[in-house]
Amino acid sequence: MALFFTQRLLPGPVWLHFLLVGFALYAALALLFPEPRPVLGPPNPARLDVMADSYSKMVGALPTDDDVARFVELELRDELLFREALAAGLHRFDPVIEQRIVRNMRFLDPDTAADEGQLVAQGLALNMHLTDEVIRRRLVQIMTQFLIAGAGLETPDDQDLAVAYEARRGDFREPARVSFRHVFLAEVSPQEASDRLAEINAADLSPDEAIRLGQAFLSGFNFQGLSWREVASRLGREFTEVLRERVEEGAEPGWIGPVASVYGVHLVYLDAYEEQRPQTLGEVAEKLRWDLKTEREQAALDSAVAALMQQYEVKRQ
Repeated sequence: MALFFTQRLLPGPVWLHFLLVGFALYAALALLFPEPRPVLGPPNPARLDVMADSYSKMVGALPTDDDVARFVELELRDELLFREALAAGLHRFDPVIEQRIVRNMRFLDPDTAADEGQLVAQGLALNMHLTDEVIRRRLVQIMTQFLIAGAGLETPDDQDLAVAYEARRGDFREPARVSFRHVFLAEVSPQEASDRLAEINAADLSPDEAIRLGQAFLSGFNFQGLSWREVASRLGREFTEVLRERVEEGAEPGWIGPVASVYGVHLVYLDAYEEQRPQTLGEVAEKLRWDLKTEREQAALDSAVAALMQQYEVKRQ
C-alpha cells in the first residue's frame, strides 16, 4: 500500500520507494521516541557537605536554604564543565594533568622503570583522570577558559569605560585619608600622658624628636595617607573612632592629645587630612576595565553553560 502511494506521487524504481518509506519510518520513530538525554546530577552529597562546612567556617553561621541551592547549582555547573572537558579530550593535551598523573603513578609504584609517556598512558587506562580531585578542578578551569575564549569577546574600549563610569559614578569614591605620627607611651595614666605632651610642647619637639620619649611600637610611628579602615587594621577600632571624631570635628595639624588603643596610650600628631571625594575616570579606568571584562566573561560563560545544560536531563536532588 505504501509503495503504491509513493509510486503515484513520485514515479521511479522500487528501491527508491523502499528508501523513502524507510526514511519516513525512521523519522517518525525518532520523533515519537527520541533518544534520552544524558543525566546530570544529582550532586554528590559529600561534596555539598564540604561546601557547606567551608561556608560555615568562613561566615560563622550555617548556610541558609538559598545558600544550599546555590551550592547545588555550583556543583552541577562544575560537573557539567568536567564532563564536557572529558568529551572534548582536553585531559589528553594538558601538561599539568600529565604531570599530576605521572606523580600519582610514581606514588603507586616508586620503583617503576616506565618513562613519563608510559606512566601517563597507564594512568589514563586506570581512569585516574576521573577520580583525582586536582585533575577535576584543572579540567573545570580549562573548560571555563575554553568557553570564554569561544565567545569572541572584545576588550572594553574607552567609550565602554566612559559609559560605565557615568552609570556607576556614585560607586567610585576615594575614601578619606589621614596622615599622622605618634609617640607610644604604652600603659600610662591620663595624667602621665598629659604631662608627657606638655613636656613635648614646652621643649618644642618635632614628632620625630618626640618619639624618643616613648616606647617601641611594632607597626611603626609614621602613618601617611591611610584610610580609616587601614588605621583600624593597624591600631584598632577604639583608637580609630577617637582619632576620627577629633579630625572630623576640625582638628588642625599638630598635636591633638593622648589617644588610647588596645595597645596603650599614644600621643598623636596630625599631619594632614583629606576628606572623601569622587574619583575621576582616569583614577578608576584600569579597575573599571577589569570589572567590565570580568562581567562580560561571566555573562558569556553563563550563556554557554545554560546552552549546554539543555542537552542534559538535570536532577538537582
